[in-house]
Amino acid sequence: MAQFDLDALKPKDTLNAGQIIRIANRMLFNINNSIVQHNERTAYLALKVAQAGGMNARCSITNLVVLALFHTLGFFRQDLLYNDSPFASDFEFFSDEKKTESKYMFSYYYLEFMTPLKNDAQALEGFNLPFDETLKKFIYQTDYKSIIYMCARASDFIAKHPDTPFPADINELAPDYFDPAFAKIFNELNQNNALVDQIKNTDFFNELERFLYRVRMNPDDTHQILKLLVYFLDFKSTVTLTHTINTACYALSLGKRLRLCDEDLNTLFTSAIVHDIGKIATPTRILEFPGKLSPEDMGIMRYHVNHTKRILGSIVSTGIFDAACRHHEKLTGKGYPSQLPAEELNTVQRTLTIADITSALTDNRSYKGEFSKEHTLGIINKMTEEGELDTGIVNVLNESFDKMREEQKYLQTFLKVDFSYVLKEYNDYLFNDTELITSNIEDMTAAEPEEIEEIEEIEEIEEIDEIGEVEELEEL
Repeated sequence: MAQFDLDALKPKDTLNAGQIIRIANRMLFNINNSIVQHNERTAYLALKVAQAGGMNARCSITNLVVLALFHTLGFFRQDLLYNDSPFASDFEFFSDEKKTESKYMFSYYYLEFMTPLKNDAQALEGFNLPFDETLKKFIYQTDYKSIIYMCARASDFIAKHPDTPFPADINELAPDYFDPAFAKIFNELNQNNALVDQIKNTDFFNELERFLYRVRMNPDDTHQILKLLVYFLDFKSTVTLTHTINTACYALSLGKRLRLCDEDLNTLFTSAIVHDIGKIATPTRILEFPGKLSPEDMGIMRYHVNHTKRILGSIVSTGIFDAACRHHEKLTGKGYPSQLPAEELNTVQRTLTIADITSALTDNRSYKGEFSKEHTLGIINKMTEEGELDTGIVNVLNESFDKMREEQKYLQTFLKVDFSYVLKEYNDYLFNDTELITSNIEDMTAAEPEEIEEIEEIEEIEEIDEIGEVEELEEL
């Protein structure tokens, strides 16, 4: 088998770092909007404090804001050990219990290994501990921690006590916990409640958005942070993550063979990455249902396209937006959500549709193995004969199917991340307190069976009708 020149195959990223961060933040909003709003308030306050000066020269204002936006990532995932749900609304961000500390530690490892923040993520280690002047002298990330922690406490107070005057001295919120230098800056900036009023009037959000709009990173860091848009899906459904990676790879293989120009190829690849991000707002029970969906649930599933529109709106180019939001349209005008006719669907959009279907058919599922080449192409060719898919693109798929399948493991390196580093560090941290862990496990096993939430690797194939053995694709 021929070796592939990955550098030659890889398209350029068409989203900049600021766009990616804003999209990622909107995705998290669909898991828990109250935590995202807390993070946005925190990030804005941190930005204002940092702009006033005083941060260690090794610190970056951009990294500070990104850390503030994502410092609570651990709260967005299901936690079996502590039986926490990301949909709860009563999180204690500043509890000294290990269950709260573990949320920040997960955020630390996730941001360290999954993003360009790397060592700066160390700011989240010991996040709820009081300020330590000695650490500040030797660990520059202490400045990140000090600013974010102080601003997070301010955000939490504003949210929980909307009718209570904010203290003239922020130190009253948590005596001895804040860096005196940054507390002084905050108090000066907040004279006459200048900062707090911005938060309460939500005027701050536009300023924060303008800052993020200007954020840029080098190409390697931009591509690394792009993967967040794929891996944040794992907070909701592992199968959606896998499907997204496979769809993007099939789209790239097809686009290369269709000799798309660089601009169209880049648009195709990026739109494939974001085409299903709206599923982060779809209930997991539907995303991972091991059988045919009811008409009601199918309607909810189909609405993911509308969620994708809402998440991407005003951030990405028209080309990426349209391709991502039209991957379920058909040339017959019988697709969804807009029943667009063939003349309104361009080559990039038609290619993404076929890549999406190919991925859906060839992926392994909990209730079926991957479809054979013959079965996969049989379904796709039938759809083409019925006028739903582009004949020319399907012909390329028929001619190159075997080679495209071979390419997948090479192309997947563009988007896959070795998550094992995060899990190893996080598990080492968790299980260094055996007595506490044993107690938690005993509490969980003592619960009634119906109270124990199972997390299964249940994979779904969107809109495939299960009649005994799955045989046909319904309205893809």
